[in-house]
Amino acid sequence: MTIEVLLFASARDLAGKSRLSLSLPEGALARDAWKTPELSGLDLPGTRLALNQRFSEGTEPLKDGDVLAVLPPVSGG
Repeated sequence: MTIEVLLFASARDLAGKSRLSLSLPEGALARDAWKTPELSGLDLPGTRLALNQRFSEGTEPLKDGDVLAVLPPVSGG
């Protein structure tokens, strides 16, 4: 199955791109995306996931075509 991953803020900066496609096995959970080489270095403290525009704890099974957003903490001044 293929999902789209949207990267924001520091995750986008670290990856050097704002989106990518991931191929995962059937039955994969949202948190399994962190185990892929494309995302393993982006697991920053405080990072949240959103699956199809809803915050996710990562325990939901993914379906082909899902959109996973990686939302690192934001700081500002």
